[in-house]
Amino acid sequence: MHYSRIIRVLHALTALTITFQMVISLVMDHPRTSRPMSAAGGLFFRWHEWVGLAALAILVCGWAYRLISWKRESQGRLFPWLGSPGRQALFRDLKQFLLLRWTSIPEDGALAGTVHGLGLLIAAAMVLTGGVIYFLLGPQDAVTRTVRNVMEVHSFLATFMWIYLCSHAVMGLWHQYMGHGNLARMFSLSQESQKH
Repeated sequence: MHYSRIIRVLHALTALTITFQMVISLVMDHPRTSRPMSAAGGLFFRWHEWVGLAALAILVCGWAYRLISWKRESQGRLFPWLGSPGRQALFRDLKQFLLLRWTSIPEDGALAGTVHGLGLLIAAAMVLTGGVIYFLLGPQDAVTRTVRNVMEVHSFLATFMWIYLCSHAVMGLWHQYMGHGNLARMFSLSQESQKH
């Protein structure tokens, strides 16, 4: 796949902010009505909020750019299941995957596009629910029933993000190990367009 420098920068910023969010969520305190946050846990929660707002801005810009340059950047490959030919290609790739014929799956095929697209959708859902929590909490960190419900959805989505992050990192390292050079190309900003 070919990605422009803008897409690669957006990918890097998204990866950094989301990874930071996930890691810091392991040590931060959450606002609760029953007890105050600890000093360190509260500080980590503030960092989680600020970096979350940055992630929200990055993803909004990313989605806007992807929609504006949908055809030029071939962003439809992220959602091949939206059309019949894409669904057929995805089923072919999934069949090869389940039969453990991984080398026969195209590097830029429907399965790879779907995985990247699902990651973007999970990230978007995470930052949107996080943004809603931020604005509903307000400066007093008031945990209402609505806030608690959105927090539960946010936590539920976090499970899928952990699965995605871990498996995506492992697959990226595996492709790099196999000599495909995906990581080096994706995080290189030296050329306007490179094969991914």
